[in-house]
Amino acid sequence: MKLTVAVDPGKSGGYAVDYDSRLLGTFPFKGETEFLADLRDWIDNPDVTAIEAAVEEVPKFVGKAVPGSTSFVLGYHYGFIVGAFRANLIPVHLYRPQVWQKGLTGVKAAKGSKKKRVLRDHATRLYPSLRPTLATADAILILRHHLLQ
Repeated sequence: MKLTVAVDPGKSGGYAVDYDSRLLGTFPFKGETEFLADLRDWIDNPDVTAIEAAVEEVPKFVGKAVPGSTSFVLGYHYGFIVGAFRANLIPVHLYRPQVWQKGLTGVKAAKGSKKKRVLRDHATRLYPSLRPTLATADAILILRHHLLQ
């Protein structure tokens, strides 16, 4: 069985997990130790024959409205997550926000927390049983985009 993990590496991001086209669940990113434990569980699961990752590619410039501390955490999480997958020889697919958000109405016009709410609303409409949060909605939508490719 194939496992796909989609990750939003943002300051308060999360990840979503799909197992052979069955969306299993979502998790807020609580730290490196927990993420590595989940990764080890997926790798060690005898039913998992392949793993791949879909990760939001972080922008090189986030704009004047985003403090440097937030940019640093975003870049740090991105490097850690991509590094963890690649160190375990797991293929990583990177998606720019403009790519995975394409076709989602109301996203382009929104900024900041309003944009996060619009994305959560899309994730809730598409996957109500997952009860998407602001931390996990992006990961759900990144996963959806990746699986539709």
